[in-house]
Parts: sequence; structure tokens; C-alpha cells
Amino acid sequence: MQQNSPSLKFWLTLTIATLAFLPNLIVIYVIAHGTPGGLKQQGLYIALWLVSVGLFASGLGYLLASRLLAPIDELTRSLRYLKVSSRTIADLNLPPPKHPPPREVALMREQFQRLILHLRTLAESREAVFATLAHDLKTPLIAAVRATSYMVDARDLDDAQKSALLRQLLQELERTYRLVENLLTASKLETTKPQLELVNIYAMLDDMRLRFLKDAEKRGISIEVSGAGETRADRMMIERAAANLVENALRHARSKIILRAGPGFFEIEDDGPGLPAPLDSLSQPFHSQKLRGVHSGSSGLGLYIARQVADLHKGVFRSCKGSLGGACIHLEANDRRLSTYTLL
Repeated sequence: MQQNSPSLKFWLTLTIATLAFLPNLIVIYVIAHGTPGGLKQQGLYIALWLVSVGLFASGLGYLLASRLLAPIDELTRSLRYLKVSSRTIADLNLPPPKHPPPREVALMREQFQRLILHLRTLAESREAVFATLAHDLKTPLIAAVRATSYMVDARDLDDAQKSALLRQLLQELERTYRLVENLLTASKLETTKPQLELVNIYAMLDDMRLRFLKDAEKRGISIEVSGAGETRADRMMIERAAANLVENALRHARSKIILRAGPGFFEIEDDGPGLPAPLDSLSQPFHSQKLRGVHSGSSGLGLYIARQVADLHKGVFRSCKGSLGGACIHLEANDRRLSTYTLL
């Protein structure tokens, strides 16, 4: 904001003063030109009158401008108070006005209040994501520390025992790495725009199959890929969303997972017990920890990342009815404004 620019109060004062002063000036002009010698005879009185009218008009203009702008000045003080307040964003609210404001100012206050509510929602969502990550990171880190400590202290471990401990340590470190990937993805979703490129959905899902094939075989679960399709999307984001959904499917599947590709969409389906709650609730990382059948935070965080990726690409994120009787998650583009490409 330019500090040297005239204020709105100045311009209102000038406008009101001009409107009050100008008719008198016109009257004096008419008298001066309509009466011979009128201006010379009454010059002193006319000058005093003009000065008096000018001062009165300026004072009246200032008072009216102050009255008209009082609600805006009050709103400015309220916003300045919010800026210097030491309260957290969860406690921030615009103080109620001392007097009922005009409709325009009331609408402005309402929009500012909605902005504060939006910022509060974003802050709570971010806090929930990082709280969930911190909670989930403790489990694999503690297990890794215990396995390492046991290997250091134990003196009579044979090769089989050492191999088993090393495999456990590797699994916990891989789990920690995936959680850190989610952390980086969550951070990127808040700060960057999608870098669009052509993505072969079938090839991406087949990569997911190969990536999780070893874990699936250990659990006796088969992974199938079907369909075909392409889209333009941020490859890193969309792959992270797909990986989270496959991880969730592996966590709950009994024997089979299907990765289905289509033009502008993909589906992840398993033959597990199905979703324990509506997908909207499960994709909130904080609330998902309180739902039965959901591992603390892990499923909710994966679904949350997938939903955020879909929203960022102007898409939809919903459950679907599959053929295996378990959970089925569907990501599909639905924003027709994106007519040059389809996004997940």
C-alpha cells in the first residue's frame, strides 16, 4: 500500500465540501455578472461569505466522511488486532462491531470471517497430517531401534536369527521411508501446482504391481492389472496416490487385489472386509484414528493424500462397487473445464 496516497476520508471530505461550496460560488458569480458594480460594492462581504461557507462545508464534509467510514475504520482496527494478537489461529475471531454496520461493511466482515475459518481449517488439517505422521513414525522407529539394540547386545545369535532381525529392520525402515514420502507429498500439495505430463495409467499400475509384488507374495495375495488409459497429471503426485491406495489394499485384502485402468481414471479393489466407514470420513487423517478397523492414522493418511491429489487435479475421489466384495476406490476426472485433458 502506498503510504503517501490520499485516504478515502480525504476524498469524501473533498467531495462533500465541493458539493456544498459550489452552489454558493455559482450564486456569487451570477450576482457579480448580473448587477453592475455588485462585486466591487459587496466584495468584502462576499469574500467573508465564501470563506465561511468553505470552512463550514469542509467541517461538515469531514464529519460526514468520518461517520460514513467509521465501520470500515472499526474493521481495520479489528484486523490489526488479529495481526498482533498472541492467540492461536483456532481462537481467532473478528470482535463483534460496536454498532450495526452498513450492509456493504457487514458483507466485508462476513468474507473476512470466512477467510479466518478457511485458514483455521487448513491449519487444523495440516496439524492433523503431521500429528498422524509423528504417531505412525514412532512405531517403525521403535521397532527398528529394538531390533538393532538386540543385535548389538546379543552374543549368541546364529545366522538365521541375524537374518530374521535384519529383515525386520529392513521392513521397519521401508515403512518409515514410505511415511516420509507421504510427508513430502503432503508438503508439496500445499505449496506447488501440478506439473502436468502424459501418464500411461496402465503402465503406472503395472509398476505398482511390481513394486508391491514381494510383499503381496509374502501375504499370499495376488495382484492383477487390467484395462487401459492415459491422462495428463503430475506423475509424482498421482503415483504417490496410487501407491497409498495399493498399500491400504494390501493391508486389508485376503487373497486378491485388482488394479483397473481406464481413460482418465483408475480403481483399486480388494477382497477384504470393505471400508469400515464412509470414504469422506476415512480420508480425514485425524478422524480416521478414532474409527474401528482402521490402523491408527496409516489408512487415513494414505486416503487423505489420495483425496488431496484428486482435488488438486480437479477430480473426484469416491468409493465404487467392485466384483470382489471388498473395498473399491475410484479416482476419476469430472471437471469439464479441463477439456484439453483428463485428470485424476
